[in-house]
Parts: sequence; structure tokens; C-alpha cells
Amino acid sequence: MENALKSLIDNLVVERKLVIVAVLPIAVIIGYALIFKIDLIDVFLSMDPVFVVLFFLSYITQCLILAYRDSMISKVNFFTSFKARLFGNGISLIIPGAAGPDLARAILYTKKGISLDKAFSISLIESFFDVTVVSVMFLILFWLRFSPLLTIFVFVAFFNVAMWIAGFGYVYGTSHETLNRLEQKIFTFKYIKPLERAYLDSKWLIKDRLSNVKMASFYSALTVIGYILQSLPFYLIFSSYLKSIIINITYQVSLLVPIPSAAGAAELALTAIIPPSLVLVVRILELIAYSLGLIFVNDIKFSELREKVKEVWKVS
Repeated sequence: MENALKSLIDNLVVERKLVIVAVLPIAVIIGYALIFKIDLIDVFLSMDPVFVVLFFLSYITQCLILAYRDSMISKVNFFTSFKARLFGNGISLIIPGAAGPDLARAILYTKKGISLDKAFSISLIESFFDVTVVSVMFLILFWLRFSPLLTIFVFVAFFNVAMWIAGFGYVYGTSHETLNRLEQKIFTFKYIKPLERAYLDSKWLIKDRLSNVKMASFYSALTVIGYILQSLPFYLIFSSYLKSIIINITYQVSLLVPIPSAAGAAELALTAIIPPSLVLVVRILELIAYSLGLIFVNDIKFSELREKVKEVWKVS
């Protein structure tokens, strides 16, 4: 009885958090519309159908390009990578960062016979290119449309580039068959000790995928192309490829702020460079586009996930 009650309480807490996360971006959009005195119904009715269609086509095109890149990194088939890319984007609306889209993609990769630790390492490599490429693009181009509102996102971009390069640099430089002294001390804790083999294998995998400079450059180029193509809808409005790219990468950098759906952060970033009415259009369309990936949520069976975790954690 006590366990059943505890389970019920845990489920209610989870459901409450999900409701809050789902309502948050909607509440921010409504609040934004009130602040700028914009009629949301009018925003919907006045959307340019061509812009809407091109917006979704460019999003899918970018996902296809990144899925091709991901399939080369993960060594799984293209369809699985594409599905994982869409699903990861959908999960990012609820849980940002490595615990969200990265883990979501990894879970789908495990269905192709890849262990969870290796699948997660592969997913992190994909994120390394996603994040560092768009952040570097932003740091190069933001000054062409600089606004004081963008200052915080300059720090966000710089921080992400620094942390990802430092983290992967450490992994690359310490990828050996045995742990170094610092790692040995960390893995003396009994709850972490079972992960030692998985940790060493993951470091080796990351180094293996990044050691080919030619392929790493190719992955980066594909990522750049994906972001550029995703920018094309804005050309319909501003007739400037450069401005269109700046708008898109600014928005993408705002998504790096660890808030579900980047609620508030995305609106702030876009307000610095485009009119408030267009901010609402972009946010609404992007949330809908990302939500499409949630149709794959039924592909995840938590009983299977538990078994995958046990395999990595070496527990019975």
C-alpha cells in the first residue's frame, strides 16, 4: 500500500511538471503579445502561407541534412537518424540539454544494437557539432546586427564553445586504456565504479569519431549548410541572405539557454533583430515544428530502457 501511494505521488509530481513545461511557452507567448499589444488571432490569420510552407520545408530539410551527418557518425541507417533527430528536437521542448534531446536520440540508437553508453557518446558528438558550429557562426556574424539585447547570447555562445571544446579536448587527450589519477579517485565511489568500462569505451569512441580531421570538417560543413538552408524563409521577408542567416542562428543560440522550449530567451533574442509580430510567428511555427517529433515517443519502452541501463551499469 505504501509503495502504491508513493508511486501515485511520484506520478502526480511528474505530471504536474509536464503540465508546467507544456504551459510555459504558451504563457510566455501570450505575455509577450500582451506586452507589445499584439492580437494573437490576427497573427494567425495574417501568416503568409508561402512563408509557413517554406518554414516547415526548411526545417525538415535541415533535419534531413543533419540526419545524414548523424548516420555517418552513428553508423546507423539514415531513417533511424532522421527519426532520432526529429524526436530529439521534440524532447528538447520538455527537457533541454544532454538529458533531453541527446539522451532521446541515444535511446533510439539502442534499438539498432548499440549499447546505451556508446549511443549516448555518439549523440554527444552530434551535439558537439550542432552547438559549436552555430555558436561560432553567431559569434562571427552577430556584430553585423548588434543590439544590447544580444549581449547575454554572446556569452551563451562563447560559454558553449569553450565548454564543449574543453570537454571534448579533455576526452580526446586522455583517451587511454586506463584511468588517469584524477579519474581513479572519482571511480573509487561504489555507485560510479560500475561505469568505469563504459566511461573508457565512450572516451575511445569520441576520439575515434573526431580523429579524422577531414571527416570532422565535413560534418561541420554539413552543419553549416543545414543552418543556412533553415534560414531561407526569412529571405521572403527581408530579401537579404545574410540577415536571414543572422536571424536563424540568433534564434538557434537562444535555444541553448537551458530552459524548456527556451521560453522567454528565444523571444528576447528575436526581439533584438525582428519586429515583435514576426517574433510570435517564428515562435509559434517553431514550437509546432519541434512538436512533430513527439509522434515517436511510443517507440520508447521504459522496460527496455531499464535493461539498457543495467547493461551499462553492470548491475543485476
